[in-house]
Amino acid sequence: MKNIPSIIFATFCLWISACTNTYDAPDNINTKASLPDSFKFSPAGLKVINSSINKIHGTMATLYGNPLALKKAIAFNSEKVAGEVFTLVTWKQQPDAHWFGANIPGDLQSVEVVKTTSYGDAVTISYQRYEGKNLTLNTDTVRQGERIKFIFDEKPSVMP
Repeated sequence: MKNIPSIIFATFCLWISACTNTYDAPDNINTKASLPDSFKFSPAGLKVINSSINKIHGTMATLYGNPLALKKAIAFNSEKVAGEVFTLVTWKQQPDAHWFGANIPGDLQSVEVVKTTSYGDAVTISYQRYEGKNLTLNTDTVRQGERIKFIFDEKPSVMP
């Protein structure tokens, strides 16, 4: 009977110590890799098609697509139809402070958007490249055809 008050006190102390809030949100959120709200990426309804790492350039990328683009990619159908939207987001890699030896997305490097539309009986392809943290539109068209081919040639990840 003498131990009951000490057990109750010990239980109370453990209960009180368990109720402390140690969650520190700003340290756990990778704000460097976030896309600016002005880009309106989230409401686009895009799904992940694949992700890749380029060790030579120290970058990592994720290719997103709308439902039509995802369906065509999974079927390995290279025929282009109007309404496909592909978005390739590329980040510089940075070491993960919480996992030794791992890398996570760092500074946002670029966002490339490829869309197909119909023009009469023909399907036209438009390409836009946004660069930097503020996603400034790059109007240089020198490697545009090469980048469109790269994005269209990406194979989807195996999904269960």
